[in-house]
Amino acid sequence: MTTPKQSSPKKPLNNTAKYISMTSFMAAVITLGTLAGRWLDNHHPVVKFPLFTLTLSLFSVFAAMWYFIRDFVKK
Repeated sequence: MTTPKQSSPKKPLNNTAKYISMTSFMAAVITLGTLAGRWLDNHHPVVKFPLFTLTLSLFSVFAAMWYFIRDFVKK
C-alpha cells in the first residue's frame, strides 16, 4: 500500500527569488514605458508638455502593479 505524499512547505529562498524576479520585471516595464514616452515626445512634439512620457510612465506603473497583484493573489 502506498502512502500519500506529504506536501512540504515552500522554501523561503524560492519565495525570495520569485519576488526579486517580479520586482526586476516591474522595474523593466516601468523603465521601458518611460523611455518609450520620452522617445515619442522627442520625435513627435504634440505640445510643450511631455504628454507621452507622463501617459506611458503612468500606464506602465499601473500595468506592473496589476501584474504583481494578479500573481500575488494567485499564490
